[in-house]
Amino acid sequence: MTAAAPRSRTIHFLIAYDHDTRQRIRMERLSDGARAVVAYGEMEREYEHNRRVEVVLLGADSEEAIRVTHPNYFDDQPLDELLDLVR
Repeated sequence: MTAAAPRSRTIHFLIAYDHDTRQRIRMERLSDGARAVVAYGEMEREYEHNRRVEVVLLGADSEEAIRVTHPNYFDDQPLDELLDLVR
């Protein structure tokens, strides 16, 4: 019997993104999944009357992974850096 590979810890990224300005307004990193869900609900209520703001909760093992899978939330990252992360 072989030992299972250690599981990486998921980092939860809570993001508020303004679609009109194409800017990330806020980003929080949370390691506790239950707390991340509560924080997501709180942020959703905070921006519920602002239709241009999208609130998302994403999970990955690193910020680099989120930058590759969801680059639209990271407008501060040059395209060349994104391509390097994919390679």
